[in-house]
Amino acid sequence: MAVTLIQGKNMLLFARLYKDRTVMPASKIRFQTEHSISMEKESESTITKDGTMVSISDGENEIDMTSLAYNDDEETLFGWRYLRDEGFKNNELVEIWQVDLDSLNDEGMVTADYFQGYFSAFELSAPADGSVELNYTYAINGNGAQGQDTVDMEAIKQTAYDYQRMAVATDTGAEV
Repeated sequence: MAVTLIQGKNMLLFARLYKDRTVMPASKIRFQTEHSISMEKESESTITKDGTMVSISDGENEIDMTSLAYNDDEETLFGWRYLRDEGFKNNELVEIWQVDLDSLNDEGMVTADYFQGYFSAFELSAPADGSVELNYTYAINGNGAQGQDTVDMEAIKQTAYDYQRMAVATDTGAEV
């Protein structure tokens, strides 16, 4: 089996307020530029006559994410403003999934890491010579869980388009 590197562009984040889980699916965080998941353990050493003994306990776990701000009449309500206004400002419990698109199998399932937690920081940076950048810090409750899930491939392609042939196309996509 050949070894292939995991591409960051194929690790996407999806989010939803926990209170909305019965009324809407999770949405892809659009225009993501980067995210990182930091998981820590705390250790305490006790010196004994037989040597040092270490005990481990859970530490703080966080997700730091960066994306670009956007305006889109249909998507803005469930986009970054939804996460900032409803999730961060109102201290709502938020669900986040990290989806590995490279794990997509023949049944349409992907490997996903699932987290519940709260946004603990939000920053909007608006430089004169660039796009508005959004930075979020998300404090994870516990250690999260891993599972298999389906993903809406149309949601993945929200900002992309398929290659189109140069030949005249019909409504069915066939070439003339």
